[in-house]
Amino acid sequence: MRDDNFIINVTIGGFRLPLDIARKDEEVYRNAEKKVNKLLLDYHKKFNQRSAEEILSITAYQLALALSKTEFAQNTTPVIEKIEQLDKELEKILSENK
Repeated sequence: MRDDNFIINVTIGGFRLPLDIARKDEEVYRNAEKKVNKLLLDYHKKFNQRSAEEILSITAYQLALALSKTEFAQNTTPVIEKIEQLDKELEKILSENK
């Protein structure tokens, strides 16, 4: 283990996970732990008749969906910026020709 790494323990749905992480990333890991556990609790309250495995699956899907939306938004940002730039150029050309 390198000096800039250390082991933290996160608990997800009652399961303890020891993780070897970079010190600078600890807050990110702790925040992720809180978010997952909040979703698990919310879904457990909403779907209390479901098994723990089903609730974990629903939670995993919700997190994957959020990640996919973020990735999609990031991938379209350059295209949107280019369209906006071209729109400004087109408006300028049209206003010059009036």
